[in-house]
Amino acid sequence: MLAAQGASYFLLLVRFTALMVVLPFFNWRGTPLLTKIGFAALLTYLIYLAAAPQPLALPQHFLPYLLAVAAEAMFGLALGYLVLLVFSAVRIAGQLIDLQAGLAMSSVFDPMFTGQVTIFGQYYYLLASLVFFTLDAHHQLFLALARTVAVVPPGGIVFQPALFSAFTAFFAQMIMLALQLAAPVVIVLIFCDLVLGLLSKTVPQLNVLMVGMPLKVGIALCAVYLSYPYLTPLLTRVFTLIQENLTLLLQLLQQP
Repeated sequence: MLAAQGASYFLLLVRFTALMVVLPFFNWRGTPLLTKIGFAALLTYLIYLAAAPQPLALPQHFLPYLLAVAAEAMFGLALGYLVLLVFSAVRIAGQLIDLQAGLAMSSVFDPMFTGQVTIFGQYYYLLASLVFFTLDAHHQLFLALARTVAVVPPGGIVFQPALFSAFTAFFAQMIMLALQLAAPVVIVLIFCDLVLGLLSKTVPQLNVLMVGMPLKVGIALCAVYLSYPYLTPLLTRVFTLIQENLTLLLQLLQQP
């Protein structure tokens, strides 16, 4: 009995440790590895006590259990990937604004993400993180993770062919979210480009390049400021997609 409980706990530990690898705020390079493993172990312990899953029937051979461990790792990566997609959509929205405003050249290297980040991209990401914690959305995320143990118990993962199309839809959804978040500011900047183009034709003596670059940056800042009242409610609806996508993923992975 004790061995079966230990086997179930280890499978859950593998699931949530894999989750921490890609989960935002834990996938930063500066986050110590022991912190990730320790938080995953604590989360596994609390959820195991709360959900009290049925002890896993130990297989006769080691290979089936090894396959179950691999399946749990893939499941944890999938859970973290769904959360990461939402935050990636917010970051891409900011990068689209940077690209249209002419700030894409001002990208800097962020050692936390081990890559180049732009000004509005980083700003939108931090704003989304602030809204995420302000709305206590992390509480809902932990409740959803606890629900995964009841719906998909340790060792009960069943991969279905529909998973490929589901993740393709999740990726397309991320692109649409990024376009929707960036659309108001990008449309204003496109009209600004049209006006500058007309000015360059009517007033050839005007140096549009020197005038247009600071003008577009100022207009982008004003447009982002004016979109504040609408951005927070939109981010609230965006974070509800995490729950919906997790529910759909659980439906595809649970045993029929």
